[in-house]
Amino acid sequence: MISAVVARGARSPIWLALVALTAVLAVAAPGASANGSKPVHAALFGVFAFGPCPAGAPDGAACLHDKVSGRLKAAGTVTGDFEVVIDAAHTSRVGVAPIAKRGSFVARNGDHLDVSATGTFDFAASVATYTYAVTGGTGRFRHASGTGTWLVPAPAVFDPVTGKGTGDEFLDGTLQVHP
Repeated sequence: MISAVVARGARSPIWLALVALTAVLAVAAPGASANGSKPVHAALFGVFAFGPCPAGAPDGAACLHDKVSGRLKAAGTVTGDFEVVIDAAHTSRVGVAPIAKRGSFVARNGDHLDVSATGTFDFAASVATYTYAVTGGTGRFRHASGTGTWLVPAPAVFDPVTGKGTGDEFLDGTLQVHP
């Protein structure tokens, strides 16, 4: 069921509206705040594959591993590895399910920026929308904090036979690096 919906890959009006909303939020986002928070804006490229769920995933979940790469404003060039859990067993009448994402961005020098996100996955549009929180990390990100939104539009490419795909991902929010 999931692969058939995700395979759509077509750019729906919902997808276009979400991209437009993200652009508006990016333009409206303030600069550095009094508490030292810096804006985070990123257009990432994700490569994902459905597979086994991590320990603790709810029964009936659909899970995937997401590898991302790009540049996070305020953190530099990064790669990232994230586990994604779609709680398909709790899909609403309108085809929206809870989703969670957890993992780390890794800067060029090896410092990790840990992120946890929750939100919704819309099966009809194949769009994931998250609210994320920075939960710390290593090196310069050891005491980091921040929050924001993470939008994953329908994948540009998806192979329902292998469960693998690729597509863009967009982050907007804040990052505060504490000494």
